[in-house]
Amino acid sequence: MKVARGQFVMWWWRVRYGHATAEQHLDALADAMSNRGWSHVKVYVESPPVLWVFPEDGEDAALSVAVLQVGGMWVFQVSRLIEYPCEAVVRVAGVLDDVLQDRAGRRQTASSR
Repeated sequence: MKVARGQFVMWWWRVRYGHATAEQHLDALADAMSNRGWSHVKVYVESPPVLWVFPEDGEDAALSVAVLQVGGMWVFQVSRLIEYPCEAVVRVAGVLDDVLQDRAGRRQTASSR
């Protein structure tokens, strides 16, 4: 009985606060990042839901991406610092790709010394 009540509350909470919409935007970004060869973990039980993107061999170079509604517009928030409109999934994937390549390159350079 407690589980059923929890599911109902979760459903209401997801609809009320746009959680399902945020998940859809993050799923689109996860697909774009997978196509570029990056691994990801979806943590959708948090509020706001979070997508972690990282190289397969290095979780220490991970980036977190959340989706928030700011001024009536949905935006990706990268590592709680930078915001991009959710309509620009390909552009955001390109930015994340560049940042992750830079982080992975620095890590490989430092370990080769």
